[in-house]
Amino acid sequence: MKDSRGDIPPFQKAWEVLFPWLLYYLVYNAAYIIFVFLQSALQSISGEGFSRWMAEHAATAGSVTGGLCMLLGICPLIPALRRELTNQVEFPKSFAGFRRREASEKCVWKEALVTVILAVSSSVGLNVLLTLTGLVDSSQTYQEVAKHQYGVAFGLGILLYGLVSPLVEEVLFRGVIYNRLRRFYGPVVAVVVSGILFGAFHGNLVQGVYGTCMGILLAYVYERERSFFFPFLFHAAANIAVYSIAYEQTVQAVLFTPVWGVALLLVSVGCVLFI
Repeated sequence: MKDSRGDIPPFQKAWEVLFPWLLYYLVYNAAYIIFVFLQSALQSISGEGFSRWMAEHAATAGSVTGGLCMLLGICPLIPALRRELTNQVEFPKSFAGFRRREASEKCVWKEALVTVILAVSSSVGLNVLLTLTGLVDSSQTYQEVAKHQYGVAFGLGILLYGLVSPLVEEVLFRGVIYNRLRRFYGPVVAVVVSGILFGAFHGNLVQGVYGTCMGILLAYVYERERSFFFPFLFHAAANIAVYSIAYEQTVQAVLFTPVWGVALLLVSVGCVLFI
C-alpha cells in the first residue's frame, strides 16, 4: 500500500530512516574488528614491551580506537548528509507554534550563547536528577561505560567526547535520521522519535533516559535554527560540561543537590521560552 506522503510505502520510509543507523554500525564494527586485529598483530610482533604498554593504557587505547571507528562509521553517510542539508531548505519554516525568524532578523551570537546555556544547564541538571534518584548507582552497565570514558587523560577525553562524539552523533541523528523523519512524518513526530532513537543508541538505561531527553532538545534546537551548527554546538557544550564536572569532586558536592538540580532545569526551561 502506498502512503499519502510522497506516495512512499510505510516500510520503505522506516527502512530509509533506520538504514543510516545500520550502515553506521556495520562500518563501525568492521573498523573496530580491523583495529583490534592490528593491535593483536603488533603485540605479537613487538613483544612484552608493547603488550605491557597496552595493558597499562587500555582505556586510552580503547577510547582512541572507538573515536577513530566512529569517524570511519560516518564516512559513508556524508553524501546522505549533504542531500539532507540541501533538501531542508524546502521545509516550512514553522511548526507547532514555533516561528523561525529570517537570518537577517537573527543575532547569531546571542542565539549561540543561549544554546550553550541551555546545553549546560539541561545536561548538568539531568545528570543531577538521575544521580539523586539513584538510577546512576544502580546501573552496572552505565558504571562500566563511565569507567571507560573517564579512564583517559582529561584533554583526550575532551577531544573524544566533546568534539568527535558530538560531530559523529549529530551527522547520524540530526543530519540524516531527523531530516528523513521530518520529511516523512512531520516535525513533531521527528523531534520525539529521533530523541527516542538517540536514547536507544546509548545502550543502557541511564544514558537511554538522558539521551532521549537531550535528543529531543537537540532536535528542537535544530528545528528552531535550521542550521546544523547549532545542534553540534549544543551537543559539544553539553558533553564538555558534564565531562569536566565529573573530574571536579568539589563542584559535584555543590551542584549535586535537589536545589541546584531544580535551579538548572528551570534555567533550561527559561532558555527554551526565550528562544
